[in-house]
Amino acid sequence: MSTSALPSTTAEPTDATPIGDREQRLVAVLGRARRQAGRVSGEQWLFVAGGALVLAGIVLVIIGWVGTSQTVLVAGQIPYVVSGGLLGLGLIFLGGFLYFGYWLALLVREGRARRQDDEAELARMAVSLERANDTLERIADLLLEERTPRRRQRRA
Repeated sequence: MSTSALPSTTAEPTDATPIGDREQRLVAVLGRARRQAGRVSGEQWLFVAGGALVLAGIVLVIIGWVGTSQTVLVAGQIPYVVSGGLLGLGLIFLGGFLYFGYWLALLVREGRARRQDDEAELARMAVSLERANDTLERIADLLLEERTPRRRQRRA
């Protein structure tokens, strides 16, 4: 079989985006997807640990309340208050702080992504403005060239 009968493997792109730009975008998207699928991020650990600590704290507070409500003597209620109530409240606050850290990490990540998108958009706008400026300069030059011969004709 001859090689001329085989279809060509190099196809020209149909849109105006250069191949290099498309490849760079593809590599960036696939790199992010691989990083996200491969490991658990610190943000996710903050979320899971914060939720678990809040849940454990609520359970300890409930256990402390149940133990205290079933004990008549104040001396018998103190261990339940200390171990269940105070430790539970501590775990709830710690879990809340971890969840707050998760929320802040998300805001930082979204801010970075937004900044990168804004920088790319500004770069595209700069290129577009430069093209518009070049076009306006050409139009101005053509208008000046067109006007100059008419003045010479009027003088003559």
